[in-house]
Amino acid sequence: MWTLPGRKGLLSVAVLSGSLFISGCGDDGKDGAPGPAGSDGSNASAQSTTTTTSGFAIPGDAIFVAADAQPGDDITEALLLALFNVPDDATVVLPKGRFTVSETITISSASGLILTGHGINETILDFSNADGDDAIRFEGGTDITIRDLGVYEARKNGIKTISANGVHMTYTATVWEGELASDNGAYGLYPLQSQNVLLENNYAYGSADAGIYVGQSNNIVIRDNSAINNVAGIEIENSTMADVYNNLAAGNTGGILAFDLPGLEQAYGGNIRIFNNTVYANNAENVGSGAVGIVPPGTGVLVYAASDVEIYNNQITDNETTAIAIASYFLADDDVANYPANYGATMARGWSPLVKNVYMHNNTIARNGADPRGALIQDIVDGYTLMLGETMPAILYGGIGELLSNAGAIAGFDGLVGPEAAADGVDYDAYTNGDLICANSNVNGNPAPDYENVNTGLVYDPTPSAGSFDGDGNPVPSLLIDQMVNNTYLACVQNRLPPASVNFKNNIYGCAGDDLAEHACSL
Repeated sequence: MWTLPGRKGLLSVAVLSGSLFISGCGDDGKDGAPGPAGSDGSNASAQSTTTTTSGFAIPGDAIFVAADAQPGDDITEALLLALFNVPDDATVVLPKGRFTVSETITISSASGLILTGHGINETILDFSNADGDDAIRFEGGTDITIRDLGVYEARKNGIKTISANGVHMTYTATVWEGELASDNGAYGLYPLQSQNVLLENNYAYGSADAGIYVGQSNNIVIRDNSAINNVAGIEIENSTMADVYNNLAAGNTGGILAFDLPGLEQAYGGNIRIFNNTVYANNAENVGSGAVGIVPPGTGVLVYAASDVEIYNNQITDNETTAIAIASYFLADDDVANYPANYGATMARGWSPLVKNVYMHNNTIARNGADPRGALIQDIVDGYTLMLGETMPAILYGGIGELLSNAGAIAGFDGLVGPEAAADGVDYDAYTNGDLICANSNVNGNPAPDYENVNTGLVYDPTPSAGSFDGDGNPVPSLLIDQMVNNTYLACVQNRLPPASVNFKNNIYGCAGDDLAEHACSL
């Protein structure tokens, strides 16, 4: 039994032989507006007919979809009818049971909609035979709530929102049953190009890309979720102002990821805080493709070409390759000379292959590195474990981008950066103190004497020297290694990043809002 270490202790998850059981209770029923069960001073019995298993009170004027449907029925037509031109501020209630849905359910420009089932186990929509890549798709809209339901076996994506302002997903599940496989769907919970995104008390299982993913979005809080047996458990991509805390990421290929990828509409992100999460045994083999396909199995936290990231007070244990990996985009594409030709347009808008200002502190790190592997890093693994005879570093920093910058080898890239991105601080100059990758005050949780010391490793020494480059101008790996505690290579301190917050229906959520008194928010 995995119990989510959340602020309210609401969600427990057990995964046994490919099956799952999820339970939740005690939700306060608030979605940013006066609650339907008398919280506005009205008569509770007149306002509600029932509550979901999470405690959300369903108002008496709700729209009930296929209320007489029997488990196994196809409720597609009833769903489409109920959600076509749905009124503002409506509550649409799905029936109890497991039902078939045969095509994508698309909701356009909804305002204040609450789409709810009767519980994360009680209402299940089965899309295994549906047409269309997305199971449920919101296009545009404001202040949308999806709650108390499960979406199973989507062809590609479970619950997707695009270009919305105000998204609240809570007590939802996205599930691909059985073993993690390449033909499972890609994304579970999938807000994209949206603002004010709150994901809490959710469960994501079996995604061949990311179970919980937020991309090209701003003002994000991801808390109290469980991401189990996906390629990427939780992923933040090209997004700004994101707090990821009190989550469980277990059994994935990589637990929690922060990526900036080239060629996207929102060119880069930043101010991402990953804290007070349990990141446990993320050792699934990688069956993904594209960018997520590079994630080495056994990775706890991966920062990839993303800057301004703070990782702290997490429990990162039993990941077989490394606890935390920090890598520039040069890890995947080391053809530095062709970056202007291949990425010039996106670099002009501010995307950078570099990684800067990552601060790792006060994490408890234990029992990582037992079986390091991964096609993209196999030479690094062999270097540390075979050539040096060391345990794989629990904190691993590539360093090649910093070396190239400090040596002036990519100074010409500055000419590619557009004025708006340059004003935002994007550059390829030598790293200053504010750009450094720092690790301090992390805790060695290994039980002595059964495990080796926890190490910090730098693949490339970022300080240029006579041996930094070979005769052809290629950087030469150094494979530096030191103990994590009191290490000398990343011994610096960065300024703490400010908290993210979500404004949903004029209420503020996160460490600067409803969680102001939460323990994680004071760390």
